[in-house]
Amino acid sequence: MAKDREKKEKTETIYDWSVDINYEIFQFRQTMKEGESERNLYLAVILQALLDATHPHPTATCSISEANLVKNQAYSWFFTSVTSSTSDFEYVCDMAGLDPSYTRGFAHKILRSKEVTFIRKRINALLS
Repeated sequence: MAKDREKKEKTETIYDWSVDINYEIFQFRQTMKEGESERNLYLAVILQALLDATHPHPTATCSISEANLVKNQAYSWFFTSVTSSTSDFEYVCDMAGLDPSYTRGFAHKILRSKEVTFIRKRINALLS
């Protein structure tokens, strides 16, 4: 009985995360408006950093070490609080009209998600 309850709670938690992330990605889409090219550019920078931070493996043009470097740099951009990248991150968020704390939380949810492949597809669709 306890195992069934744990399995159900885990499934509900994963569902809640995916619904929450899907809604937040939808919010990014709603934020990207025609005629606001500069703001859209900064939103695209944030979304590209999410793609870089969740990059699953090297490609034909990117070695393992290069892929790891890009992934680590993107992760650091979101979560480092000591270097100049913090002010860069906050500036990009301000220009995109997003709260930096909210954006970090959103990135954290995505990086912890078990549906990274699906999320990457959604982000790529937004950037297309």
